[in-house]
Amino acid sequence: MPDSGALSGCCACGNDGLCSSPCTCASPDTPIATPGGDRLIASLSVGELVMSIDDGHLAAVPIREIHRTVVTNHRVIELVLRDGATLHISAGHPTADGRFFGQLQAGDWLGGWEVASAEVVPYAHDATYDILPDSDTGAYFAGGALIGSTLAKSGRHGRHVDEACTLP
Repeated sequence: MPDSGALSGCCACGNDGLCSSPCTCASPDTPIATPGGDRLIASLSVGELVMSIDDGHLAAVPIREIHRTVVTNHRVIELVLRDGATLHISAGHPTADGRFFGQLQAGDWLGGWEVASAEVVPYAHDATYDILPDSDTGAYFAGGALIGSTLAKSGRHGRHVDEACTLP
């Protein structure tokens, strides 16, 4: 039976040995843009304001939902942006434009920033985190780059952002 958290980014294996719960979230120390400056994703609470794109504009919106997933033996994508920001996010986490972090490579663009490097690395924490801003995109700024939320399913919280956006 494969280990939970193999390079695929699996959080739990089923009885059949196949991944039953892929990990799709961010490291607890991921900086999230708020009206008062960056805050670590693990320190945020439902109702607090974060920066998002809503109705095509940059807006401070409340967090509608927060999710924490316990992980063991997990691997994540270490994404270094050209501006020096480093993100540790599960391969299955969505970008704001409909891709996944596991698809990103050096030279790609993420939310207005060029990717300098992307590689799979062991994960140092016991849980991953995600938030859902109450905006029509469900997207938020992590390390200065606009990214998607795993909690955005459809309707108001799940419209892809088609153009690259950066936090002013």
